[in-house]
Amino acid sequence: MNLDALFSMNCGMYVLCSGDAGRYNGLIINAVVQVTAFPNQVIASVNKESLTCTLVQKSGHFTLSVLDKEAPLQLIGLFGFRTGKNFDKMTQVQYFLGKNGMPVINEHTVAYLEAKVISQLDAGTHILLLGEITECDYLNKAEPMTYGYYRDVKGGKVPRTAATYHEESSKTMELERYRCSVCGYIYDSRFGDPDSGIASGTRFADLPETWTCPVCGATREKFQRL
Repeated sequence: MNLDALFSMNCGMYVLCSGDAGRYNGLIINAVVQVTAFPNQVIASVNKESLTCTLVQKSGHFTLSVLDKEAPLQLIGLFGFRTGKNFDKMTQVQYFLGKNGMPVINEHTVAYLEAKVISQLDAGTHILLLGEITECDYLNKAEPMTYGYYRDVKGGKVPRTAATYHEESSKTMELERYRCSVCGYIYDSRFGDPDSGIASGTRFADLPETWTCPVCGATREKFQRL
């Protein structure tokens, strides 16, 4: 079975946020789809182990911030590779509280929506949240980032807790690839690190001494060649 075939399915990059009793958190997800128009409803897949999932189940509300193509890996890494159980992610970003009292990311966000949870479906490692949209609007007119763009152009990865995670096959492995031992980010010389000013085609050995992992900030010594 070639799981790479799943990459042909169109996915976006979103920050799903929620909160309870004044505590807020968010995480990156890419499994979201609008399922009805009357009423307007969406389904979002959230890992059971995440703090955000717990907050959604307590409050019954969540927001989705649609990231644009220029969203840096640092922002994605903050919500994708760090847990909010022992770190306040929201202190690192600009946000505002929506009408449902949940945070909306206010940087590199094309549009947002607010939703009330109507029902939930246990999907094993994840919970599928059916939410009725109570508010939505644009924040800018930039082009949304797709999961394919994040993966193939920016060279981004997803954690094992992501709905779209699967082990890489040997066919996709390249000689000039180095994995961060801290967060799992892979530096691929084909893509470079455009957010940090590293052009595509830059070999790992030619990276500046000051370069660090764009996701978690680990130094070059923390990278292992694949």
